Amino acid sequence: MALLTSSQSAGRSDTLRLVRFPLVIVVIAMAGLRTRSVQAQTSDEYHVKAAYILNFARFIEWPADVLPAGSPMTIGIVGDDPFGGTLDDLLRGKTANGHPILLKHFRWNDMATGCEIVFISSSEEPHLAQFLRYLGTQSVLTVSDIDRFSLRGGVIEFRMVGNRVRFDINREPAIAARLSISSKLLSVARAIHEGSAEK
Repeated sequence: MALLTSSQSAGRSDTLRLVRFPLVIVVIAMAGLRTRSVQAQTSDEYHVKAAYILNFARFIEWPADVLPAGSPMTIGIVGDDPFGGTLDDLLRGKTANGHPILLKHFRWNDMATGCEIVFISSSEEPHLAQFLRYLGTQSVLTVSDIDRFSLRGGVIEFRMVGNRVRFDINREPAIAARLSISSKLLSVARAIHEGSAEK
């Protein structure tokens, strides 16, 4: 095997560095594309969930003593806001069955009083049982994407099925909250439960 002179060796090292440098750029660029792809997928997911929440407001009825005709409907987000402003933008200026919609943000210990719909962020899972016990005495539609939410006492649970956003409904807490869910909404649910698996 021929030995490389010091000048040949230096030249080869420079060539290798030149070859490696574009590869590093390609790897970084690909990682950036993957990151943006994940971010875009997350953004799309919460755009769909925001649209669903607006439709929940339109396809569920609250008792007249809770939500009188023409009165504002309040939607609350408890904990970290995974929508990143999407829900705020979507609901701005919107109505649901003649009710102007307001959006408020809460910490878990604010207990989100005065809301008709409450989205419980996954950041609040440690407080979920306490929160649901509190809301269980009120006419509130509880919504979350916390795992098994609809089997833990929540009304509507978002679920990802492949790349699609779907939802499950638990009718038992909805009935306890005196909420009337449209048959149209029930017909597009992924699953309908009639009770909680965790008591």
